[in-house]
Amino acid sequence: MIRTYPLKHSINIGKQRKIIAVAKAYRQLAVKLAGVQWQEFYRHGDVNKNANTKGVESELSARYKQTCQYQVVGVLKSFIANRQNEFVKMVWGSRLDDQWKRELFYINKYRLWFAKTASMPARDERGTIIEGEAVAIGTETIRLARTIFKHILNQHRRPGLKHCNLALDQKVAKINSRHSSQEQAAKSFDYWITLATLQSRQQIYLPIRSNPYFEGKAGEVKKFCQINIGQDGRLTVCLMKDVEKTAYVPQTPKISLDFGLRTLFATQQGDLYGRNFIEMLKKYDGYITPLASNRQRQGLPVKSRAYNALVNQLRHFLKNEINRV
Repeated sequence: MIRTYPLKHSINIGKQRKIIAVAKAYRQLAVKLAGVQWQEFYRHGDVNKNANTKGVESELSARYKQTCQYQVVGVLKSFIANRQNEFVKMVWGSRLDDQWKRELFYINKYRLWFAKTASMPARDERGTIIEGEAVAIGTETIRLARTIFKHILNQHRRPGLKHCNLALDQKVAKINSRHSSQEQAAKSFDYWITLATLQSRQQIYLPIRSNPYFEGKAGEVKKFCQINIGQDGRLTVCLMKDVEKTAYVPQTPKISLDFGLRTLFATQQGDLYGRNFIEMLKKYDGYITPLASNRQRQGLPVKSRAYNALVNQLRHFLKNEINRV
């Protein structure tokens, strides 16, 4: 099971600017590649991660184009798979006879909505597949499948990629650990990511600090990283591990929980967890509410850099405290 772990970094401002420049070009490239992949989809009924990208203009290298295309294809495949599920529900709930439904399900399963012709395995009276024989699917059925699928597509927005983050493999982001690296500089941090920039043959080195939680998880560190850029411009670097999923073994068959604000949880044994929960909420409320009221009195939008920073701190506190408890 692949798990993603955010780690602390010590990336200086100059390197951060270069990363943001790469991210800007990467996002523009993702939008262009999505257009190419949709053309591929309507032409062949599926996206293609190995499609030719030479005609797509970008400041990024061919390696970046391939990496970006893999990410775009992954997003579109997930989107299309969800639409396939909706197709099944729509056809299953219709009044079409069983033969029509069977053919439509076959078209949907193998993504033949835009095919000119299609055939499916022949079956005997009991519904068993006859080896080596096929039955042609009528053009009316293919046309109906295409109409249904287009109707479902039109009910949803296509995945937006103009704000996507960087999901990078070793072609453009090589991960070195202090244990495996031969360079002396890599000994001062737990990991270093060698990242390709917009300038040809120019790389930057991103120092990453690990933590006991990440190191305590048994598993292989994958040759893949994520670089996320928040709305406030802050960078987050994530590494991935292939960890084994262990079965949960409960220590007690049942537990009763009482949820509250002054104390987050109380158990039937009298254990109290999150005793300072309400105090921290009051503390954040004392910062956020006056700031929002003051901006409203001045006729300014409530959201600002300071307001967003406080709200993000509150969200992180809630997430950490609830997960800890």
